Amino acid sequence: MDEHIFVALIAALVNLVLSIVVPCALKGYDNFLPEVRLMLERNRAALLTSSVLTALVVYLALKAAPMIKSELPDSVLNLAQLSRR
Repeated sequence: MDEHIFVALIAALVNLVLSIVVPCALKGYDNFLPEVRLMLERNRAALLTSSVLTALVVYLALKAAPMIKSELPDSVLNLAQLSRR
């Protein structure tokens, strides 16, 4: 499998988990799992759309990064390397 697709799928999975767990955790429910299930039932379409868009954006960003990096002037790339030190 193309590693870009794999990374995009992992990003979509992380997006899905965080979109469910964080809102439920911030509300401080004592009974956490039923609230997660309710969140999944209520927001299934929005969660799916968000995860698909996240995967698409991550995949496109990974595919475009080498092209964008090759188009940047050397002075910009040297500045980026200096800031890492």
